[in-house]
Amino acid sequence: MKALIIGTSAAAVACAERLRKGSDAEITLIGKERVKPYFRPALSHMILTDEVDRNFFLKNDEFYEENNINLLLGSEVKRIDPKNKLVQLEDESISFDKLILAVGSENFVPPISGSEKKGVFDLKYLSDVEKINEYAEDKKSITIVGGGLLGIEAAWAFHKAGKKVTILEFFDRLMGRQLCAEASQRVEDELKKCGITVLTGKSTKEIQGEESVKQIVLESGEVIPTEVLFFSVGVRPNTSLAKDAGLAVDRGIVVDENMMTSDPDIYAIGDCSQMGSVVPGIWPLALQTGRAAANHLLGKANDLSEANPPIAILKALEIGVYSAGDVTKRDDTLMLQEGSDLKYFTFEKNRLTGVNLIGDTKLSARIPKMLKEGTARGAVEDLLKEK
Repeated sequence: MKALIIGTSAAAVACAERLRKGSDAEITLIGKERVKPYFRPALSHMILTDEVDRNFFLKNDEFYEENNINLLLGSEVKRIDPKNKLVQLEDESISFDKLILAVGSENFVPPISGSEKKGVFDLKYLSDVEKINEYAEDKKSITIVGGGLLGIEAAWAFHKAGKKVTILEFFDRLMGRQLCAEASQRVEDELKKCGITVLTGKSTKEIQGEESVKQIVLESGEVIPTEVLFFSVGVRPNTSLAKDAGLAVDRGIVVDENMMTSDPDIYAIGDCSQMGSVVPGIWPLALQTGRAAANHLLGKANDLSEANPPIAILKALEIGVYSAGDVTKRDDTLMLQEGSDLKYFTFEKNRLTGVNLIGDTKLSARIPKMLKEGTARGAVEDLLKEK
């Protein structure tokens, strides 16, 4: 079997690794970046610093050599021909028996007047970090549009580099998808304590400056001087290749429980895929979709209902911030505050659905299992009584 994987994401590597363990397939990963697969969430921590996480690259060179996995880097796929089972690159075609799309997502940058000016950035690729670092090194003021996980981590990186940082969030609180109101307020308080300005309920109307950004005008009429504008307002699955190839597409590339698309010889995994109404969008689930596709190719069963719950860990500030599950799925809540620590639990029909831990996060090691098992409220209360 000739398995061709388009993309060098974590989902792609997880798929290739699982496929190699169970077969002698010819495996090729095609990536448009010229660097081997890396840990994309670490990019925000590389802003204005020379430090690189020792685990930045997902696998070392020996892994690909020893597992006979071919990396075709710096190559962009232009077209997929499902009928003839060909993938068209710039100057060559590659055949496949099975094709796995791991093409991920692209950042959404709102169509705001002035967004083409110098000094306006978003962060998706290693090359983006290099551009940001070169441009922002001698700049003093930074504005982050987006108060989600990535936006806050980027703000923290700029802050540590001595920049004056402002966070603008459209909604009424930070990390609204992951945190309850009380937990979000704690994060906002900590940011402000460090000197970072946080403005919620704000949206950008216009970016002003001659060639480079000098200030932004909000819909409220407020003007914020800034030399760098960093967008972190969400992503959209890459579906153009699949759509042009005639595959079923909605928000993402439509797949079944085995990550198979509307073409039985083509799979989609990671952030580009959509199962039911769900687009993965988080690192652990992307890995699981990659393994699921490989399992099906190997003739093994899948049960993504057993997948680990979504987890978000804010790697910024001087306090622990942990979220797991879905805190919006609830008909009952339980909150415990002790000094600067906050523990918040949500339940639906007496079963645990979501957790926020602020400050003391030692309990986090036990949370994923509790969420998968749907721990009852009484058992959670007993756990919190333990000393």
